[in-house]
Amino acid sequence: MKQRHIIGHYFTGYADWALKGLEYLKQEEGGHFSNRYAEENYNFWVEVRRVFDDYTATLPPEIVKMEHDHYKHRKPFGEYYNIVAPTAVIQEVNNELNRLAKSIEQPERIKQIS
Repeated sequence: MKQRHIIGHYFTGYADWALKGLEYLKQEEGGHFSNRYAEENYNFWVEVRRVFDDYTATLPPEIVKMEHDHYKHRKPFGEYYNIVAPTAVIQEVNNELNRLAKSIEQPERIKQIS
């Protein structure tokens, strides 16, 4: 999966939705996964949430909202330059989000998804 998709899934809430579904599946199967792919998927989304939650906790709420609006409502970053933050700050945040997404190890099945 490409970095921008991982970031988009985080800010649109897909990561939360996937985790809730996998946690439900885990409970239905007696507290563990009977399928290694489900467990790999679960571990991946837990890591995505952990990494991005840790980073976004350090950001001002306006920047987090800007990222949410960009990925959920497709608002261009240009609308926020020098309003929410200086252009260089927004670019630095986006570069860090891309770096973090790239650092998350992806199971083979997830790598194949674009």
